[in-house]
Amino acid sequence: FKENVNSDLAKELVAMANSSGGRIFIGINDHNQVTGVTPSNAIFSHIQDIASSCDPRVPIEIETYQNILIIHVKEGLNKPYRANKGFFIRAGANSQKMTTREITEFIQAEGKVRFDEMLRNDLEFKKVFNPALLKVFLQRAKLTPNLDDYALLHNLGVLHFHKRKPILNNAGVLFFSDEMFPYLLQATITCALYKGTQKVYI
Repeated sequence: FKENVNSDLAKELVAMANSSGGRIFIGINDHNQVTGVTPSNAIFSHIQDIASSCDPRVPIEIETYQNILIIHVKEGLNKPYRANKGFFIRAGANSQKMTTREITEFIQAEGKVRFDEMLRNDLEFKKVFNPALLKVFLQRAKLTPNLDDYALLHNLGVLHFHKRKPILNNAGVLFFSDEMFPYLLQATITCALYKGTQKVYI
């Protein structure tokens, strides 16, 4: 419920789009009393402008019921949505601003950032990287090492630079580090030995 259209509307729109959608009733105060608004092209246009100012744009539908405006917000297809005041999500009956950690976890949960592409800023490249493993990889992949190691790793998509500092992603650690377990505790290989060729008895 909102008594009128104000700057907080964008926050509510993105919070619902980042969650499972919802409806916003304009013209009802916090005490559940109908104060009403006057529907007009100007107010419809203002609401659409607020939705368009979100990043990405929040798709909405507006309907009127007597002197109340109802804004229908569907669950977003391009999460996360951001208002000018930040990223918000619905938590019960409230819209809460997400922390940096929550935003990162949210993006990962939405599949926007793949595990193997996540950069490992916490690792020192020279301590983790083993050039011999890159050489073995190039031989098995039948690739000619006509560039330096940095360029090769970058072309393979496992190395990025931040302020000229080389940073491996998780895929780079898995492929080109001698000891991955101190850095990727959840990365394991499980093997099963079967008796015979029917894969019945383990």
